[in-house]
Amino acid sequence: MANTAVIAYERQETQTGAVPEARAETGEPIDLESGDFMSPEAVRRRRKERARIMGRGPFGFSRKTWPFVKVLVGNWLFALTYYIGMKEIVTWRPESWTAIDRLVLMIQCSIYAVLPAVLAIAIVAAQRLNPDMWVGQKVKPNSALDINTRFILNTTEQFILFVVGLGGIALYAPHMEGHSIPILTSLFLIGRVLFWVGYHKNPYLRAFGFGLTFYPTVGVFIWLLVRMITGIAIPI
Repeated sequence: MANTAVIAYERQETQTGAVPEARAETGEPIDLESGDFMSPEAVRRRRKERARIMGRGPFGFSRKTWPFVKVLVGNWLFALTYYIGMKEIVTWRPESWTAIDRLVLMIQCSIYAVLPAVLAIAIVAAQRLNPDMWVGQKVKPNSALDINTRFILNTTEQFILFVVGLGGIALYAPHMEGHSIPILTSLFLIGRVLFWVGYHKNPYLRAFGFGLTFYPTVGVFIWLLVRMITGIAIPI
């Protein structure tokens, strides 16, 4: 019974964004189960009780949040392992590294990177003809059409950042680091595919795929800023 009151109180607090319904002259919150007014001390006890009921994981994360934190850490480890491993495996290097060679390689890799968005646009174009995907004149929420449309938007945003990062690498990376561009492109593609599948099937896979495209790009921008500001040529 007490547990129900705790959750009901917190639910009302969340929905109002402040303290639940209160008596105007005192501002005391109402216990939704009994209808009685609650003292500040009673409110603190209820909050502690709710925290005990809902549970907390390590470092204060809730039990629902903690799996996503694990996915995030796993994402960083996978991306770093994949990149370092591919750097050791891939023996290809550009034959020359002139300004034209850099631009050509960047454009070629950009074409591969944008393919998931092109495919998704083609699929969305066909899905728009399906009346089951619509509610009146609006797209049905959480339908395949809705999800694919959001995937296109997110991929476009990620692609813009990624291409800018590739341009920076092509500008500043030495000849022997030129293979970093196709390796990062392959990582981007893997991330987009996992993100797309996860958007339809599994939120953890979606989070993992998002990280594979976003966090390596963040790393590239950090590398570029260090290179531009300090002039230090750190291997990428």
